[in-house]
Amino acid sequence: MDINKIMNLPDRIPTETLITMFQHALDQFKNNKIEKDKFLFILSQLTDRQVMTYELLRCDVRNDIDRILTKLWNTNSYDEVDIILSIVVNLGLEICFNKIKVSLQQCKDIDKTILDEIKETIDEVGENISNPYYSLEKFK
Repeated sequence: MDINKIMNLPDRIPTETLITMFQHALDQFKNNKIEKDKFLFILSQLTDRQVMTYELLRCDVRNDIDRILTKLWNTNSYDEVDIILSIVVNLGLEICFNKIKVSLQQCKDIDKTILDEIKETIDEVGENISNPYYSLEKFK
């Protein structure tokens, strides 16, 4: 996937187009055709567009992303933590969110800035990780 094209995507994209783009990014990453940092950037950009649809990403695609990000999760890089937290929260990725919470107990040497970012995100999300639109439902 071309990063310039990804960066210049319109804010709103049809759901089916987004699904295809997510699947393409997943396939490229699984087949080692793109590096982790590029993959995370692409997922982040596509997630920003997915949020604008006000609907959950199709379950199979969401689960695939969830499993991959769970494997990629580490607390060594603030930039990676920040991007993954954003994707996890905005797509409602339960498995990775649970791994993030567990990592707080397992990783004793987490940089304070990273630790604060993780704790703040967990506090903001609460128990509503599976539905990123939870706070909007009261306006229906």
